[in-house]
Parts: sequence; structure tokens; C-alpha cells
Amino acid sequence: MKNILFLFLLFVFSISAHPAVIPASPGIVTDIATKDPVNPYTYLSSMKIREVEKLLGRKMKLKEKLSFKAFQWSIKKGLYPRKPSENSKKGNTAMILGIVAIASLFIPYLSIASIPCAILAIIFGNQAKKINPNDGQAKAGVILGWVTLGLFVLALIIALVWLTSGGYWFG
Repeated sequence: MKNILFLFLLFVFSISAHPAVIPASPGIVTDIATKDPVNPYTYLSSMKIREVEKLLGRKMKLKEKLSFKAFQWSIKKGLYPRKPSENSKKGNTAMILGIVAIASLFIPYLSIASIPCAILAIIFGNQAKKINPNDGQAKAGVILGWVTLGLFVLALIIALVWLTSGGYWFG
């Protein structure tokens, strides 16, 4: 009973939790946005630690300084932010086709439709990976496509072995 009461109170108090964050002054936020209205990340990549501490209104800890420098490095290398493009649509399509392929593999009479879906998932996924090698949805589509084809071939081999043995496993 105490555990249930504790879980209920934890749930009730966690619903109305507000983060303890002091908002930045509006002048500084608009200053960041007006430096480069297209991409404020370029401004962030050129900021010094002291400027960030002034923006935050407190001294940063060593861990925060290191993570901010790593963030600046990733911006300069072009790793962040990822730009959405029409190529991510191919990766998304590949992942959806891979999910449909593996799901339809286990439904009787629809398992035949899983083969073209798997092949299309592999094709679209490889096309999207050529454009953006870090596209996780494209990788998932390719993996699901190959897994579907592998499971289909395995099921086909098991069915052929079962039929050639006369339908009996033993004897």
C-alpha cells in the first residue's frame, strides 16, 4: 500500500514539475538572432567562454566549458545542425518500406508482397546513404530489407526441406 501511495504521489508531483532555469535577458537573445538571422550557430561557434558566461549570468563549470567547446567544434566541422533535405525523404521511405516488408512477412498471403517492399527499401536506402552517409533511417531501411529477404529465403528453404522429406520430420 505504501508503494502504491508513493508511486501515485511521485506521479502527481512529477506532472507539475517546472525546470529551475533563469531565463536570459531578451536583449541578449535578440542579439544572437540578429547577428546571423539565417544561421545563429555560426555566431555560437565564434563565441568565447566569457561571453557565454555573461549570457548565462553565472560561471560555467569545467564540464560545461568542455561540452561547449565540443559543441563549437561540431558546428565548425559541419556535424551540427543537420540540414533537412529531400534526400531524407528517401531514407524515411526506405525505413517505412523495410518495416512494412518485415511486418507483412509474417502475414499469410501478404508475405509475397514483402519481397518487393524489401528490395525497394534496400534500393532507396542505398540511394539515401550515398547522399548522406549518416542517415540513420536509410541504414535502418537497408538492414530491415536485408533481414526480410534473409528470413524469406530461410522460410523458403525450410518449406522445401519439409516438402521433399514427405512432410515428416522424423521417420
